[in-house]
Amino acid sequence: MELMKNIIFIGGIHGVGKGTICKEIALKTDIVHLTASQILKWEEISDSDNKLVKNITSTQDRLIKGLKNLIKKDKKYLLDGHFCLLNSNQVPSRIDEETFDQINPKVIAIVIDDIQEIAKRLETRDGKIYDTKVLNQLQQMETEYAKYLSDKYSIPYIEIQYGNYTQLMEII
Repeated sequence: MELMKNIIFIGGIHGVGKGTICKEIALKTDIVHLTASQILKWEEISDSDNKLVKNITSTQDRLIKGLKNLIKKDKKYLLDGHFCLLNSNQVPSRIDEETFDQINPKVIAIVIDDIQEIAKRLETRDGKIYDTKVLNQLQQMETEYAKYLSDKYSIPYIEIQYGNYTQLMEII
């Protein structure tokens, strides 16, 4: 069973600013902001300092189950999450297409920022240094996959660069 077509999916790598943008949009609209991490109850399935995913498929199954319990037909949602994640070997990996088939987004947006800025934010937030090459590879993979999914579902694709989400607000 797929979810209703009332989810705007906003993706991007850790530290890019998805949450901040979603909170701002939620304050200006009647759209409910959800984060994949909250729905997954990330703290239950991972160490607090670990952004690596042992089993991406089972994690996404948990996300879909959680969404099915939360989503109501008469509301609109911003779901902030990822198109790709680092697997347990620190290799960027796409999230299964089936996950997005079930989420059934009405818009796909991706937040993009300067890799050096993202690395600084992550270092401040997590207290460790991230490999900018891996972050760049992950951001490129996320962008390509987001475009692909937008084409697959024939839905709008929006790039939010440097915190500018006016194009998304126009669609909302």
